[in-house]
Amino acid sequence: MVLAMVTWGYSWTSAKILGPYGDVSVKLFLRFFLASIALIPILIKYKIPFILNKKGLQFILINAFSLCSYNYFYFRSTHMGLAGAGGVLVTTLNPILTSTVVFFFIERSVSLKDIIGLAIGFIGGSIIIRFWEMDFDLMLKSGNIFYILASLSWVSVTINSQKAKEDIHFLTYSFWSFAIAAIFSLSVCNWSGISITINYDWIFWVNILILSVVVMAFANTMYFFASSKIGAVKASSFIFVVPLMTIIFSKIFLNEKIRLTTLIGGCLSIIAVYMINKKNK
Repeated sequence: MVLAMVTWGYSWTSAKILGPYGDVSVKLFLRFFLASIALIPILIKYKIPFILNKKGLQFILINAFSLCSYNYFYFRSTHMGLAGAGGVLVTTLNPILTSTVVFFFIERSVSLKDIIGLAIGFIGGSIIIRFWEMDFDLMLKSGNIFYILASLSWVSVTINSQKAKEDIHFLTYSFWSFAIAAIFSLSVCNWSGISITINYDWIFWVNILILSVVVMAFANTMYFFASSKIGAVKASSFIFVVPLMTIIFSKIFLNEKIRLTTLIGGCLSIIAVYMINKKNK
């Protein structure tokens, strides 16, 4: 689990390094394609069926589109903004926004603890994006708007995945989501943009393989496996490792300046996630 969270933390630095290499759509296609290929041996080894039913296909189509949306904003945001700040903001904002949607639009029940947690989370997120400097042009240039759009896209991924778990094995679900997302990405790709990647250096290929095979395929698999063994609550607590690792890797590999606002906002957001996930006595 710790290894999985470390790779998730490095993914933001990796995406930033890939910024100068070609078009975003090409990186989307390669990430989804390589991740789906990496899952094939796992499904075969554990004799997990590839077959889908009609209901499962509906969930997968929604998830594939949501994954494309999330990863597009993920790459755009890291290309324009700081990897460290983005990793802290998106990692902590994802569960906060998801909880907000679930509480107010699906379950329609929220406790005082949840309201306080959500309030603290939004304050933390606002500090990370430095809300006192709010200006749409500045948010666009800094990549902050893409961080927020990435988090909003992940809400759909999370809720859709939770609903799909009764109808399809999570590994089959992951494989087909990645495969169909690769097809979606390929439809907007320039073929010459894909072919030119052969000439890219080892830095590109190491990082694209890390993002696709290590982070998307195997780290996610480790997370789901651990959830089934130690429980979802204990497994989710490991996510708190991600913001810290994101800041450490962005400092080591990118020499990014660590803003005080990122640390303060990140700590508040982590407290918020803890409060929201903490069960009532």
